[in-house]
Amino acid sequence: MSQIIIFIVRSLLKDYFNPLLSLIDYSIFKLETTTPSLFLYVFVISLAFVVSQLLIPQSIRFANRFQLVDHPNFRKTHLKSTPILGGVSIFFVVVFSFVTTMLFLYNQLEIDLNFKLIFGLFSAVALMVFFGLKDDILQAKPTEKVLFQIIIAFFIIVSCEVRISNFGGLFEIYELTTFYSYVFSIFVFVILVNSFNLIDGIDGLSASIGLISTLSFGTFFFFNDLLVQALVMLCYSGALASFLIFNFKKKLFLGDNGSMSLGVVVSFGVFSVLTLTNDASFVNESSFFTKNSIIVILALISFPLLDTIRVFFVRMFKGHSPFKPDRNHLHHHLARLNFSHFTCTLFIVAYTILITFMAVYLSALDITKHFFIMLFFSCIIYLISIISKSVNSKTTFHENINT
Repeated sequence: MSQIIIFIVRSLLKDYFNPLLSLIDYSIFKLETTTPSLFLYVFVISLAFVVSQLLIPQSIRFANRFQLVDHPNFRKTHLKSTPILGGVSIFFVVVFSFVTTMLFLYNQLEIDLNFKLIFGLFSAVALMVFFGLKDDILQAKPTEKVLFQIIIAFFIIVSCEVRISNFGGLFEIYELTTFYSYVFSIFVFVILVNSFNLIDGIDGLSASIGLISTLSFGTFFFFNDLLVQALVMLCYSGALASFLIFNFKKKLFLGDNGSMSLGVVVSFGVFSVLTLTNDASFVNESSFFTKNSIIVILALISFPLLDTIRVFFVRMFKGHSPFKPDRNHLHHHLARLNFSHFTCTLFIVAYTILITFMAVYLSALDITKHFFIMLFFSCIIYLISIISKSVNSKTTFHENINT
C-alpha cells in the first residue's frame, strides 16, 4: 500500500517539479552508490534552505495582510509590528523538503520507512505549531499550555517509541521503571518546550540554539545510519538557517508557534538519542558518539535548560508564578550591558558550541564526575547576571547622585 501511495505522489510531483526532481536524482545518486553519501547530508540542508528562502517572503506578505503580527509594547524591543509566522513557515518547508527527498530515496535505496514514527512526529509538531499560533493570537493561559504540552509529550513517547528510560549510571541510576520513565520524560519535554519558548526574547536566539541542536542530532543520526531521523533534523537545520536571515533583519519572528514546535523537535532528538544509546545492540554495532551521551546532550541544551530553571526558581522565590513574564533571562542581562541582539546571540551560540565540544572531549570520564565538571563550566556564564546587576546598580546610584 505504501509503495502505491509513494508512486502516485512521485508521479504528481514529477509533473510539476520535474527540473527539481531530476536534480535530486542526479545529485544524490551521481556517485552510483547504494547508500546515502555525505553529499546527501549537504544537499538536504541546501534544499530546505532554498525552499525556505522562496516560501518565507510569501509568509511575510500573508501575515502582514491578515495582521498576524507581534505588536510592540513595554516588554519588547522591536519598534514596529512584525509577522509571527516563523514556525508555520519552517514547518511547511520541512515537510516539503522531507517528503520530496524521501520519495526518491525510497525507490533508490529501498529503505524501510517507519511510517509510525514519521506520522507521530509530524503530527505532534503540527499540533504544537497551530496551538502556538492560537497562543500568539489569543494568549493561552499557562495552565492550558502545560496541559497541551503534556498531551503532546505523551503522544510523542507512544507514537515514536522514544523516552528517557535509563540514566546510564549517572548518580548510580540505571534503568527506570516504565512509570517513572514516562513521568520523567514528560517532565523533561515540558521543560524543554517552555525553555525554547522563554529564550525567544531577542532576535535569532531560540532559532540559533535550535539550529545547533538539530544539526548535532542530524549528524548523530546520519553517521549511525538512521536515515529518517537524520533527514528530519537536517531539514530543520536548513530551514532554521534560512529563517535566521529574515529574523535578524526583523522581518519575521518565530512566535510561540515556532519556539514551542522547535522545542518539540529538540525533545524528540533528545529522547531518540538517549533511547538508542541505551540499547546495547545499537551501541555494540560500531556506532558513533554514544559514550556518556546523556551528559553531552545536557551540555548541548544547557543554555535554555539552565536559564529556564534559574528564572523559574527566582520567580518562585519571590512568590511569583514561574510563568509570570519578567526581564531576568540571561539575554536580558546581556542586553543591559549594551550588547546588540546579534552580539548576544553570537555569544550564547559560541558558549553552546564550546561547552558541547568540551562534553564530547571529556566523555571518557566517569559519568557522574563528567556531569559535575560540565555543570560547573555551564554555570560560569551566569556570572553575567551578577555583573549586569552590579553595573546597573552603579549606574542608578550615579544617576541618583547627579539628580
